[in-house]
Amino acid sequence: MAHNIVDRLTETFRRFPGIGPRQARRFVYHLLREGQNQIDRLTAELHELGKAVAQCQQCFRFYSAPVRPESGGPAKTCDLCQDLERDNSLLMVVEKDADLEAVRQSDTYNGHFFVLGGLIPILEKEPQLKVRLRELTAAVTKRMADNSPRKIKEMIIALAVNPEGDHTIEFLKQTLKQFTDEGLHLTVLGRGLSTGTELEYSDTDTLKNALANRS
Repeated sequence: MAHNIVDRLTETFRRFPGIGPRQARRFVYHLLREGQNQIDRLTAELHELGKAVAQCQQCFRFYSAPVRPESGGPAKTCDLCQDLERDNSLLMVVEKDADLEAVRQSDTYNGHFFVLGGLIPILEKEPQLKVRLRELTAAVTKRMADNSPRKIKEMIIALAVNPEGDHTIEFLKQTLKQFTDEGLHLTVLGRGLSTGTELEYSDTDTLKNALANRS
């Protein structure tokens, strides 16, 4: 059990993705070497982060949310979901925000997004609790309605090329079968992505090929 502040802060940094105990402790000592001004600056930025960033109620991405004067709070939907220039017929499902940003930066896709919030472990007994399945189903139901101005025709499942990603893809295909029976075209990224690849670390050309060769 961590008893002093250095140990406690090390444990906090260890919870970050891809960070081990040694690297986490180096972060702590780096802050100490930088001095109180840097610590105060980081504290202020973390405090601001909680106020300036919101989660979109449509796609579930985190976004910089300016406060609207008329409501006193941030907009409920992000700039991407409000963008009238984006193709309403396309919906891409990604695991996390970093994947969404990787696709955006590739400048190869102009549809809408949905952040699934995770992948489903192969032996998971309650897969519906590991991802935003209920929210995704509700979003697709709403946008598949005949009178929807944002009706989708194709859903692109863009997940990591690894066993958990493949398992999640198969689970979504089975769960969303009711929509494919109604005419929704469901595709997955082409195998321009190597096995074990995380979407956020893929280069632009690889993402272009994966999108072009989706099936």
